[in-house]
Amino acid sequence: MPRVSIRRRAAVVLGLAAIIPGSAAPADDPIKVLQAEAIATKDTRADRPYHFGSQGPGDVFSNHASHTNRLVPVITLGRPVDLASITGENSLYRDAERLELTYGRLPANTLNPQAEYGDQSDLYRLQKRAVERGAKHLFVVLFDGMDWPTLEAAAIVKSGDEGVCRAFRVPDLGPEFSGDGTLAVGSVVTSPTHAEGITDVDRQTVSFPPDVLQGGYDPRFAGQNPWDAPELDAPGYLRGQSATPAERERVRQLGGELHAYTDSAASAAEIASGVKSYNDSINVGPDGSFLTPLFHDLQRQGWKVGTVSSVPFNHASPAAMYARNVHRDDYQDLARDMLGLRSIAVDRGAPEVPGLDVVIGTGFGDSQAADAERLRRAQGANAVSGNRYLADADLQAIDSRNGGSYVVALRTEGRNGDEVLAEAARQAVDQGLRLFGFFGTSFGHLPFQTADGAYDPAPGLSGRAEEYSAADIAENPTLAEMTEAALAVLGAEPGRPFALFLEAGDVDWALHDNNLDNAIGAVFSGEAAIRTLISWVEANSSWDESALIITADHGHYLVLDDPSALVPGDR
Repeated sequence: MPRVSIRRRAAVVLGLAAIIPGSAAPADDPIKVLQAEAIATKDTRADRPYHFGSQGPGDVFSNHASHTNRLVPVITLGRPVDLASITGENSLYRDAERLELTYGRLPANTLNPQAEYGDQSDLYRLQKRAVERGAKHLFVVLFDGMDWPTLEAAAIVKSGDEGVCRAFRVPDLGPEFSGDGTLAVGSVVTSPTHAEGITDVDRQTVSFPPDVLQGGYDPRFAGQNPWDAPELDAPGYLRGQSATPAERERVRQLGGELHAYTDSAASAAEIASGVKSYNDSINVGPDGSFLTPLFHDLQRQGWKVGTVSSVPFNHASPAAMYARNVHRDDYQDLARDMLGLRSIAVDRGAPEVPGLDVVIGTGFGDSQAADAERLRRAQGANAVSGNRYLADADLQAIDSRNGGSYVVALRTEGRNGDEVLAEAARQAVDQGLRLFGFFGTSFGHLPFQTADGAYDPAPGLSGRAEEYSAADIAENPTLAEMTEAALAVLGAEPGRPFALFLEAGDVDWALHDNNLDNAIGAVFSGEAAIRTLISWVEANSSWDESALIITADHGHYLVLDDPSALVPGDR
């Protein structure tokens, strides 16, 4: 393929606007311009501001649309949370015995006496210790799929400074993010025990193929920290189970071996339960045992617990905070666990659970009724035709109007989504009930409010851009508004502790589509939700009794070749 210089960005994009839906962009929407141009030339070898994959600069736009084995950032605020207790000299990667206990084996080339990074499973212990150290309000914020380059890209666009991350090792989040001087920054490894398992959702069993790729982390190939280049040049290492034969051979020639990258289920579940497991697991260990998420323990101690997400309410990450299942796609059963109904896990021996106090997310309007057999293949014999995420009978059962324990807020035609949810939250508080919010679009997530703040996404790998109706935007609350409703219900009883999991899940959906415009917008939406959390703490509590952990479940393969191109006005 010919090599061309990608410097005539606006001219190229505007010239192709007529044949690429959604590609035209105004002059004040530079990230949309960059993204549309990248898609228009995705198969051409070219110099680019950014690309996705292991192919290096001056090549095609993408060779990878899945996860990687990169380190992910962790940012903490609040005096009860001590990030240093799991990183640096306390990193389990410095201890062979702890590594073996964590992975079920000692992974090759993973022991590192100089490790500054921690392990994702230790975020569970970080939460427990925060509670033991006096936290009465625990917040876990997950930017699904956001590794350091994605955070750096968002920080550059927001600040207009390409050195904002590289100079300070953390973006300038502003004085409101200081947490009274308690802010700490680190990183963790996300790799699972196994790349996949062979699961049976009806029997709730798991086994493993004999040649399954297993987890670990080799800093020589993946880096000692998220922001510096690795020691050895084998970019295919980060692709794990997706690596090509040539990439596998390159790693082998340099004295290494591949390690599996995680999926969101295993990754979020190890944050929830402290146990590393196989991809697709929702709090089920490699030995097939049901695990106990921290939210169960807190609930038994009198805490309220809730989840909020910009993607389906029982998608992998929010489900992992509370549910148990051998496979992340058994959505209707995950919903039953989260909402206190009898699930297949309980039928197979897991303890019954009362359900979360607040559950808010998307999935409304999704229907698999036309293909019931496909739904049963994915979710087992007890799957019910209709919405794949929530059976109609289960929705009716939880509704307080039918004697259930939840005030139900649904996307409602002709009504503002924020108002619908806020009214339901007030009712839940007044009547001492729980809150379930069910919203969404045909794309499965909240509308992307993109890098420029408008709801006008650039195209992704398919060449098409998502388009939203006025109703899609009006009838859905934002992630920040969802957060506000959750806090109203969880914080309604002064003095009663609570924990909230908050997910900007659409960062991951954007990055699977190699769409930087959507990803940056999703990061900004998550940041707005964090501001809501911080405002609540400062109005109702303090950083002496509040703990905030901001992290990601895994990385993708965004590479910033020319960060200056992301600076507004520098193009």
